[in-house]
Amino acid sequence: MAPIISDMTVHFRHDRSITQMMLENTANVDPDKIISEDVLTGKNITYGKLREFAFKAAWAFRHRLGLNIGDTVTIIGRSCVDYIVATHAIWAAGGIVSTINHSSSVKEIAHAVNIIKPNFLIIDGVYHRKVTEALNLAQYGELTISTMVSRLENHLLFPDDFSTWESKRVEPEAYVLDGQDARTRCAALVLSSGTTGLPKAVMLSHYNLTGICEALRGHNPDNWRESMREVFFPLMHEKNTTLARLVPPVAVMLAENPIVDKYQYPSLEYFSCSAAPLKPAIASKLRKRFPATSLCQTYGCTELSSCIAQSGVRDKDAPLIAAGTLLANVKIQFLDEQGQEVPAGQPGEIVVSTPTIMMGYKENQEGTRESMHGSDWYKTGDVGYLDDKGYLIIVDRLKDVIKYKGFQISPTELEEIIGRHPMVKDSGVTSIWDDMEGTEIPLAFVVPNDLVLSIDRQEIASEVQELVAREVAGYKKLRGGVRFIDQLPRNPTGKMLRRELREKAASKAHL
Repeated sequence: MAPIISDMTVHFRHDRSITQMMLENTANVDPDKIISEDVLTGKNITYGKLREFAFKAAWAFRHRLGLNIGDTVTIIGRSCVDYIVATHAIWAAGGIVSTINHSSSVKEIAHAVNIIKPNFLIIDGVYHRKVTEALNLAQYGELTISTMVSRLENHLLFPDDFSTWESKRVEPEAYVLDGQDARTRCAALVLSSGTTGLPKAVMLSHYNLTGICEALRGHNPDNWRESMREVFFPLMHEKNTTLARLVPPVAVMLAENPIVDKYQYPSLEYFSCSAAPLKPAIASKLRKRFPATSLCQTYGCTELSSCIAQSGVRDKDAPLIAAGTLLANVKIQFLDEQGQEVPAGQPGEIVVSTPTIMMGYKENQEGTRESMHGSDWYKTGDVGYLDDKGYLIIVDRLKDVIKYKGFQISPTELEEIIGRHPMVKDSGVTSIWDDMEGTEIPLAFVVPNDLVLSIDRQEIASEVQELVAREVAGYKKLRGGVRFIDQLPRNPTGKMLRRELREKAASKAHL
């Protein structure tokens, strides 16, 4: 059976950087149009000012801080206007943008720094102490920890206002890729757990990122037109928003919270839900509460630069469980456990070929090779199928990764921590669905040491939860609790059978 190919093809340029795309302004957007506003501080920025400030900061990065083309700059900070400016400034200077979640623990930041190996750091001052502690744990290459800390303290806290930086334009050769191959020029390093294991650094090229922009525009132009206004409740009412992007926990709130009925949303055209599948029961409630609004979902992953399927304004009657139709230039297959294609309409592992597949995992050829099916196909680890109208339906996930409110959690990472407890012989982490939070939450199955008595189990369960909470970011806590089990489901070679573990979790029986 031949691979299924999207019915749309868009030409992706091979010689263009993200900065060049930003300067093209193909939609002819007014430079005075506000692109982003921080509702907490009131600070905003227009398209024109974004370009101006980004180039000022790019000049400063090159000439004040010594950033060279191809250097990596890691940003650790809260979402704000300056985060956007910093990102585009790094690209305009020819640098590689990497991001680390500011809620990560000291050890997690240290691990991320070790695999990213940044040349510079931009740090929100609130996290200065935590990051400094993390840097003292991380050691790599020629750039010593003392040098990094010195740079951090002297230069790279989030500046109060990029508009005060020197007003000189960055040299064109720093960001223009005319005559060069953008597929070989890394633009971003983004952490992802992939299908298994600890976080890895996904390398995304300028070609990947400009290509996904072109594919999204071509697939559903109404989703990406200049007049769209994207904000969130209660600003949906105040700003006459046309689009609200959701993750399942927010969808739960909109579907069930009575305060939503106190406002009017006359301009709201569609919801776009991503990060995790939206349960049919919640989707049904949302459609009933917002009958004139399209309910759309998106499917993709970091390794594919974003999504490969999406629905939009036009898809008012899409199935509640649909993740959308295929974007431009996407090829897709559905394979069984032996790597053979399954019959049309039957679930199989989703394997994708698209120009937006990552360059690979940084300095991890084995991980890159394991993630691919041949040279051009990425194995998503998810199970799904295309229905008779071309909508992608996600059935299950082969991969181990747990998604809590859009954040990725690696079960093996938590299992390693749990294994440090002296009374734990073996452990397995999976997820259960929490209706109250509208998301998956991690649950640990623990095989106790032979010396543990039944009366001691509750105390040990609390200790295990506290141990994990001390070691990881808040979103990785064992919110699903700890259940005791005599033996974990494993195959003859010792590999954990996580599907069976999930089934045990879903049974809600305390073992």
